[in-house]
Amino acid sequence: MPKAIKRRTEKKGITTEEDLRETVVDIRQRLKEKQRTLVYAVTVFIVLAISIGGFAVYEKTSSNKALELEIEGYRLFYGDYQAMLIPPAERYKQALEMFKKSYATRKRPDVLLYIANCQYELGSYDEAIKTLKELNSRFSDPKVISLSYYKMAMSYVKKGDMDNALTSLKNILNIKDIPLQDMALLETGKILELSGKTEDAKNKYRELINKFPKSALLNEAKTRLGEK
Repeated sequence: MPKAIKRRTEKKGITTEEDLRETVVDIRQRLKEKQRTLVYAVTVFIVLAISIGGFAVYEKTSSNKALELEIEGYRLFYGDYQAMLIPPAERYKQALEMFKKSYATRKRPDVLLYIANCQYELGSYDEAIKTLKELNSRFSDPKVISLSYYKMAMSYVKKGDMDNALTSLKNILNIKDIPLQDMALLETGKILELSGKTEDAKNKYRELINKFPKSALLNEAKTRLGEK
């Protein structure tokens, strides 16, 4: 409820002692309000500065930790001179754990791809496909996406699901300027050939030869066409 306005007796040209006291009190109250506002603003600034600084340190620390885990994952996956002493299945399991921990620390598409690669090597094709679908839905780097669709196609092939394998390869061909399109054409031809669709397979080999005359896969495509 607003305070009632105190009516003062007007005395022209005269300032009473009571008026002076009220003026001093009013000035003090205003100064206190300004001080509180200033203290609040400074406090907010300090909190924000500490938060931003802390976040930057956390980002750098988490990035370094993620990279360490990722490197360890690669070491195990590809098998350096020490890791080669570990049986392959165990290496892939350990690499999978490293990549998962790295991804939990910092979300990167290439790490997610290697999680799927480990799952593939371990024969967990459904898990690999699930991981690759997550990658394709969350990230847009064309280089990683092309590798993802290719690994997905190979996972479907392992499952005997040729229709979804062809769909995954077709996704590579439908994205403009994406890498591995020559590989997608070759693998599509192979799947069609195995399915008894010889003419369709030959068309894919010819498409590879015409579109990618400098491809390293050119000789294989020509051999499959009987041209070499």
